[in-house]
Amino acid sequence: MPTKRKVLPKARRGRTGRMLVLWLSIVLVLVGCSSIPTVGPVGTASAENNGETGEDAVFSPEGPAEDASPQDIIRGFMEAGRGAADDYSVARQFLAPELATTWSPEERVTIYRSSRIVAMPEPDLFQIQLEVQGRVNVRGIRTDAAEGSTEAFPVQLENVDGQWRLSAVPDGIIVSLASFPAIFIAHNLYFYSSDYQYWVPDTRWFIQRAGIAANIVKELLVGPAPYLQGAVLSAFPSGTALARDAVPVASGKAVVDFADESLRDSSDRNRQQMVKQLEQNLRGLNNVTSVRMTVDQRDVDLGKGSGELPSAVADPSAGATQIVVYQDELAYYADGPEPIGDIPSVAEYGPRHPAMSVDGSVIAFLNSQEDTLLVTGTGQDVSVVAEAERFTAPSVDPRRWVWTSQPTDTGSQVLAVPPGGDRSSAAVLSAPWLEGQTVTELRISRDGTRALVAANRDGRSEVMIAGVVRSAEGVPVSLTAPMVQQVPPEAGAVNRVKWASEDTVVAVQSGAEEAVPVILSTRRDPDLLSAKEGITGLSAGNGAEDTFIQTSEGIFNKVGSSWTLRTEGIRDPAFPG
Repeated sequence: MPTKRKVLPKARRGRTGRMLVLWLSIVLVLVGCSSIPTVGPVGTASAENNGETGEDAVFSPEGPAEDASPQDIIRGFMEAGRGAADDYSVARQFLAPELATTWSPEERVTIYRSSRIVAMPEPDLFQIQLEVQGRVNVRGIRTDAAEGSTEAFPVQLENVDGQWRLSAVPDGIIVSLASFPAIFIAHNLYFYSSDYQYWVPDTRWFIQRAGIAANIVKELLVGPAPYLQGAVLSAFPSGTALARDAVPVASGKAVVDFADESLRDSSDRNRQQMVKQLEQNLRGLNNVTSVRMTVDQRDVDLGKGSGELPSAVADPSAGATQIVVYQDELAYYADGPEPIGDIPSVAEYGPRHPAMSVDGSVIAFLNSQEDTLLVTGTGQDVSVVAEAERFTAPSVDPRRWVWTSQPTDTGSQVLAVPPGGDRSSAAVLSAPWLEGQTVTELRISRDGTRALVAANRDGRSEVMIAGVVRSAEGVPVSLTAPMVQQVPPEAGAVNRVKWASEDTVVAVQSGAEEAVPVILSTRRDPDLLSAKEGITGLSAGNGAEDTFIQTSEGIFNKVGSSWTLRTEGIRDPAFPG
């Protein structure tokens, strides 16, 4: 949904007509979707830490100098945004008294690569012009901007007791790309997959300061990011609230205290799932080893079977064995090609792009023309399950559904074939955002909850992650509006993508004369790898270091940022999934 512009208070709107016209003429480029949490903004801690985990990022910005020029005041205000201590008290010193009490620094963060301050024709009016890297909204959700994006912030100054001060400035802080990693920390919130079997990460960015544990819990209670809504579950019902704005930590134990009404109607199993979810979300902090859940400071009764509920699986392993095509047959590959026992010959189909389930019971592949989807497995015949003009390489989710995409008259269509099924029983997923897009690869995450998509629209490629919405019976129904992963221009028009971990993917432009693979993560900036001529295939296992590429020479594996020839004579390697 579109982000709403902040409306300045009436006292600040009382400018001259000329100021108002100019203000409205400046377009603020706001990207992404944000909503205001009901339990407080990201990065805000209570005045009393109460033993909470987290340490303030150490920045001591300077206040305004005596007789500073308007440009110096503006620049000083931008720099002071690095200091969150005492509710940005130093940054507020650059503001006129009225604005100092109403300015909301938590509204959003704008991350910039370069900046300049430009005087406008109107008296005391300036623009902060930025080359934008990205933004973080009030919920800690980061959205990176397209290469070359710019944004202009209008600011007004006035004379206060002989000193220039800002009297009008948009809410939020402005942080340089160089300073951002020192101020903010990426932390994965975790929600349950729809079958409660897996943890699904939802990366957020929090200010490094005391009180981060409370901020994590509050955001967990608000719910997942927009692209995961409907695809994941939380053990906590809507409206669950903390009893106080703090999560104290003592001797490694975090105490999460809820308001009296929050857990009143919960079952024993539900409360046990709540504790597991709190542990998964808080144990990523350095000084949290266990969690105690209370209601108004009284221990919550976890009921029958307490301690017996198995935890969901985080970042499922891909194992060490890939499936490959070797001498026109399907084979396993770890240290070398090995035959797959008790499956029929597939040589007559000219197999391409095989995929297999984690347990190896389902093996899917395309024929040499890539217009027929076939499935086999141990002790099974080869079945033709679908035919079309063209299919993308299949992907097999943890529930053994086989996924692929095919072109349509208006874009692309996503199919999911159930275990033992065919085209007649396949789910055709609703995904309106694929209109006008040509999907070049579709990969389901190892938690079965997200779809990684590489697509092309009018010659421009995109890498996107969408949530997989399923029915109560586990049938895939739709893909949510996706989160877009920005790809550096150096990587070209990427058309192959693979999951490398729960929050990391590898992408490359297959078929390019010289391709530059890139590692994309929701937690860090893109990492470009060494270029390689004639890349035709890509696979990734357990982490970005477990990445393989294919050329006419053979299969290469990643060593640092370079490539080493691993084997010859095999093609189309793929880890389970």
